[in-house]
Amino acid sequence: MSEARRRPERVIAHVDIDAFFVSVERILDPTLQNRPIIVSQDSLRAVVLSASYDVRAYGVHSGQPVAQAKNMAPHALIVPPTRSAYGEASARVMELLKDLTPLVEQVSVDEAFMDITGVMRHYANPFHCAQVARERIKQAVGLPASVGLAPNKFLAKMASDKAKPDGVYAITPADVEGFMQALPVGELFGVGKATEQKLHSQGLMTAGDVAQADPRRMLRVLGKHGPDLIKLAQGIDPRPVVTERVEKSISHEHTFDVDVTDEAHLRTWIKELSFKVAERVRAAGHRFYVVGLKVRWDDFTTVSRQRRLSDPTDSSSVMSEVALSLLSALPRPLKPVRLIGVRAGEFASEWEGEQLMFEWEEAFSDHSGREHGGSEGNATGRSGIQQRSGREHAGPAARAAGSQAEKTMDAINARFKDSVRPASLLRGGEGEEKRSGG
Repeated sequence: MSEARRRPERVIAHVDIDAFFVSVERILDPTLQNRPIIVSQDSLRAVVLSASYDVRAYGVHSGQPVAQAKNMAPHALIVPPTRSAYGEASARVMELLKDLTPLVEQVSVDEAFMDITGVMRHYANPFHCAQVARERIKQAVGLPASVGLAPNKFLAKMASDKAKPDGVYAITPADVEGFMQALPVGELFGVGKATEQKLHSQGLMTAGDVAQADPRRMLRVLGKHGPDLIKLAQGIDPRPVVTERVEKSISHEHTFDVDVTDEAHLRTWIKELSFKVAERVRAAGHRFYVVGLKVRWDDFTTVSRQRRLSDPTDSSSVMSEVALSLLSALPRPLKPVRLIGVRAGEFASEWEGEQLMFEWEEAFSDHSGREHGGSEGNATGRSGIQQRSGREHAGPAARAAGSQAEKTMDAINARFKDSVRPASLLRGGEGEEKRSGG
């Protein structure tokens, strides 16, 4: 097996809300449904903010003078923008995406990249994950979304354009060469009209032509960016999904309505919080070395204890065992507890130890390059990945079974949010719970 074949494949999703401003206006005013719309101020110097797809068929596009757009589509209704609603809708969409994976990079008010490699164990295939995202956005916010799937950001953006409107489209690693071969050079990222004309003057009409070009020739034609364009034309884009901040730890805390003196009750909450923290760790594709416990007494003094594991893990059972041992090590008698928290920290480097692999060709054997209309059904945990549990008495089979059980619960919770917890946990409505990452 070649080195390239062994390299873990990423699964990147590009989520784009269809005709975002139009869609939001239709939520605010349902009478606008199915009507041709141009979102813009109706004034001499105004420009088109967005247009419904039926109006775009007449050549109307965003950034165009509204006077020109009205001449092209005189039947379209001019709808003034409700700018305050756009930010609110955008924030709700981004929060829904972050519930699927913390690795979300918002690139505009209506689009974002997601690295879903680490959460693919929860889904039947990438189409299923994309469909879950679309359905949650539709149900919670009322907006239609298109999703592109690919091994990198550039290709995922290309795929989402193919998915429009309101669909899912994938470009698998096996599809890349064929897809790029016929792609017009004007559709390559960063290629504007002037660059397009320069490439055409050299007989370079498609991305496939550019991919085979001599780097020295491209250097002469486009300067230092020429060789980079060759890589892009080959479907190579090393850019990672960049979140607003890199999480250095993930934690959950719970504040009790009434100070707690019952240690059994504290232990139950430690198990519950450990489950939630580990679930988020797995969703982010992390494994942790450090488990921390935070306790705030009734006098508001706070103690924090932590322990470093010899091997990284993403197991909630390991986390709860270590956190419970930290609780047991606190001086007795325990004072009344106002707040308790559990933290995972010191994440293993991305490919340290076991690798997160995704077999694109196996998952896409029947769906490559086509829109898929799946639903939230058929969620599946990814098997075959064994985790070190940290318990000396647990053998490999027991560790693998425990790890797979937790991944199965993740898969169920991905479908029916927060529906499954370990049987020993007491779900309580008391107090205030807080989660954090960073």
